[in-house]
Amino acid sequence: MTKALVLSGGGSVGIAWQTGLAAGLARHGVRLADAESIVGTSAGSAVGAQLALGRDLEESLDRYRQAAARPSAAETSAEGLDRSIAERMTRFMAIMAQAMDDDAEPEARRRAIGRFALEADATPEDQFVAGFRYLQASSWPDHYACTAVDAATGEFVVWDAAASVPLDRAVASSCAVPGLFAPITIKGRRYMDGGMRSPTNADLAAGHDVVLLVSLMTREAATPTADPRLARYLQTMDSELQALADAGARVEIIGPDQGAADVMGLNLMDASRAPAAAEQGVRQGEDLAAHVDRVWG
Repeated sequence: MTKALVLSGGGSVGIAWQTGLAAGLARHGVRLADAESIVGTSAGSAVGAQLALGRDLEESLDRYRQAAARPSAAETSAEGLDRSIAERMTRFMAIMAQAMDDDAEPEARRRAIGRFALEADATPEDQFVAGFRYLQASSWPDHYACTAVDAATGEFVVWDAAASVPLDRAVASSCAVPGLFAPITIKGRRYMDGGMRSPTNADLAAGHDVVLLVSLMTREAATPTADPRLARYLQTMDSELQALADAGARVEIIGPDQGAADVMGLNLMDASRAPAAAEQGVRQGEDLAAHVDRVWG
């Protein structure tokens, strides 16, 4: 039996929750890092890289706890930054809505988003890549891949060991949300968030017997008042999951439960919520460990 782990996008809050979830499962002997294939998109690319590299998840949790203990730094020094991020997110969501309402081919829609990404007043790429220095010079794990999109052409790319690109830049490109972070230069081209193709890109796990999908986007979140973009995302994810099922895979999906969702909020780029999101992930991981162990084996 071969196992694949798929980790979705979800901003800095999603990174924290996914990290906590993996740590909570590991406390009960369920090691997601044992997957034969780990595929990460955006936030999931950062978590997947650390799992594939065998990094200590408890150390990551300690860093979240230390951040939570620091006295109101987010309120005193980051108010202007938070406002700037909120404004850029608003522009990004408007571009996304426009692109998703377009009947053009997927690559054409992604090119429209890419033009916005290339022209936006965003965090410079060198500054953004520096945030992934913990991956610098690390050897690429054979069983790990992450996703990105060429900002100029809209072409979807999968970075893996065969691609021979630096791990830190590849993960940064997968996380480069258009309008927030400048597209990342790799081999002379500029790449943006892999979530512009799909929040999960779960179809990349085809060929494995068991697929565990950890996703911030779930069917339960699609309430009648939900953003219609969410329905479009879920439709994409459903088609990917159907393809996996048709190929004979058993698919298990884990998303934030109501308690975690309440703590995480709607703005998944709000880093002040990350420590609490990590703790919610740990709780969920511990609660789900017995069930996941039966699936994951």
